[in-house]
Formats: sequence, structure tokens, C-alpha cells
Amino acid sequence: MNILITGGSSGLGKSIVEMAAKENHTVYFTYRNHKENADSICSQYSNSISLNCDFANSKNLKEFLNKIPDFNLDVLVNNAYSGITLGQHFHKTSITEFQEAFQNNILPLISITQKCLETFRKKKSGKIITVLTSALVGTPPMGYSVYAATKAYIAQLVKSWSREYIKLGITSNAVAPDFMETALTEETNDFVKDQIKDGNPLKNILTTDEVAKVVMNLMDASPQLNGVIIPVNAGINIL
Repeated sequence: MNILITGGSSGLGKSIVEMAAKENHTVYFTYRNHKENADSICSQYSNSISLNCDFANSKNLKEFLNKIPDFNLDVLVNNAYSGITLGQHFHKTSITEFQEAFQNNILPLISITQKCLETFRKKKSGKIITVLTSALVGTPPMGYSVYAATKAYIAQLVKSWSREYIKLGITSNAVAPDFMETALTEETNDFVKDQIKDGNPLKNILTTDEVAKVVMNLMDASPQLNGVIIPVNAGINIL
């Protein structure tokens, strides 16, 4: 398969890229800041291709979108997120922060997915897999208003895509992982991490490899599996 993974040079994205490359798929992945990581991945896996792109830069994004048809994709993994998870309480959060989250995360994701759908619709097959968050299950933690709202918007897109394109053999599913230790969550203090670990039935913090395995399973799943959001959180909360 030909696979595109956004935000593939670190964290969960890196785990997905490496697993897909090990299975001999052709893997395209984007990165913004972690060039050293991207170069290391490509040197280790000759079937991986890194693409530097800042989705907040309209010129960069346009140039990237123009390349996508050449990839002849079978799978899109919407993984990239620009920003942090934990912010301030809602009443202290500026409108600008919500605007930037929308501008930098939702609009690029829409553009990339639309461009990939051009290929999927021609091939009458394709899989869209989107990374959400377990903060969408139940009540999100305090300080998550920007992050959770952004992911909630994307979650509705996931459902819309599943309804609109299944007749063409195109599926849309998502994973909603619990807390993972990545660059996105690096500001989380040790006390909070200990609480998360103690609250997990397995007494472990979720790893990126564990979530990547779920994503890989979705790549191989029957088209009958469509419109599903899978929480990856040891069953703490169930949709």
C-alpha cells in the first residue's frame, strides 16, 4: 500500500511510520521541525519518504497538496497536530487561541483529505484514519477546551466522510487514544502522569506503539468497518 501519514517524525506518527515501513508499504510522511528524526527514519527505511511542510504556511501547504496525486495513495492517516493539549481555563483562553487551532489544524486537514479523496474516488477504494483523543469520551480535563473542541470538530468530519464515501469503497475511521508521553504532552508534570498511571487498570501509561498497532489494524480492516471511533484507553471510558 501507499500510505501518507501527517506529522510522522515524532511521537505517535513516528511509531506508525516505522510500523508501516517494516511491513514494506511505501510510506510518505510529513514533518515540520524534526528534520533529524525524519532523516533518521528515511536512512533506516528506504521505502519511507519524508516531506517537510508547515501546514500553517499557505505556500508550503499548497506545494504539498500539489504533490499528493503523484503518491497514488491507498491510505491517509491524519495525525499531525500543531499546538499543545493542556492550556488555560476557558475564561482565560483568548479567541485568538481558538482561531489559531482552527486555522492550523482543521483547515489543513480538510485540504489534505479532499486532495487524497481525488485519488481514492478514482480508485474506488481508500482508507482515511484520523487520530482524535480520549478527551472526547465523557468530560475533558480542565484546560483542554481548545484541544478538545478542535478534535471534536474533526470527529464530526470523520463521521461525515464515512457516510459520504462508503459507496465508493472509501472508509473513514478514527482512534481516540488516552494520554501518551509525546512532544504534544511534554509540559504535563510528573504528578499528573502518576495520577494517570494509577487510574489506568493496567497501571501503565499508554505507549505510541500500542496506538500505532490499532492504526495498522484499521489499514488492513474490511470496508465493513466504517465510521468507527476506537478509544484506546484500557476501557476506562467506552463509547
